[in-house]
Amino acid sequence: MSFCDEVKKRFIRLSRGQRKVAQFVIDNPHIVATHIASEVGKIIGVSESTVIRFCYAMDLSGYSELQERLRKDLSESNKVMTKEETISVGKKHEYLFSEVMNRDVTSILNTIQYVDADHFQKAINYLHEAEEIYTLGFRQCSPSTSYLTSMLESLGKKTTQIQFNVEDIVKQMKKMDKNSLLFVIALDSVLEDILTIAKIAKNKKVKIIAITNSTVSPVRDYADVSFVVGTQKQFAFEVNTAANSIVHALVEGMILLNRNYFKNFSNLNTPLERDLHFLEEETAPVK
Repeated sequence: MSFCDEVKKRFIRLSRGQRKVAQFVIDNPHIVATHIASEVGKIIGVSESTVIRFCYAMDLSGYSELQERLRKDLSESNKVMTKEETISVGKKHEYLFSEVMNRDVTSILNTIQYVDADHFQKAINYLHEAEEIYTLGFRQCSPSTSYLTSMLESLGKKTTQIQFNVEDIVKQMKKMDKNSLLFVIALDSVLEDILTIAKIAKNKKVKIIAITNSTVSPVRDYADVSFVVGTQKQFAFEVNTAANSIVHALVEGMILLNRNYFKNFSNLNTPLERDLHFLEEETAPVK
């Protein structure tokens, strides 16, 4: 039995703080195996002593033994994976498209069960009422952040995507106020920059919506509303589809709050085909 399986069996007997550590160990064994106890505690949002007490609750001598157990499990897991990959070498991936798409479907279905209806309604109200929306998501989260930004801009919402450079971060943070909304997408290891931005925004009374792929993500401590997407063992790029799906649902909900406005706005935006047709007529040679 792997150590994570042991944790699952004892989960209900752990204290509230220890359960946070337990869930993080199950979801992120690589991080725990390669980071010291104080760093792991900081990521989770608990004290170093809570991490150590979790080790004792699991009948371990301390944090070092926890890391040894996880490294052993990860090593054995990699051996099994290597064996499976060797067997599959040379096979045609005729059904790769169905494997990937079914994985996306599973990710979305797992997301649905975590969505709270009241939180969802609260989030679409924030989107609708915000005078200016700032979107935040770096590295592998950038595609979903760009998708969100594009959708909101197409509906006439004043939206700014914060770029991953100090000058832009400082510039946008200065502009935020209590009428602003910060929409954070954090699906991979949370950068200190993201936590700093979220903390400053919270102090400025900015409303914050967050999408994460973990129930213990530190970003959730600053969010007014948060959503968990996908399964917690997936990489960021694997849950982007689920993140995009909930973004789509939130925007659709926002539209329903004022359907006539958004319909009229859409009518004001002439389709590209009409623009090209008009340009063609303007540039046509005079007969």
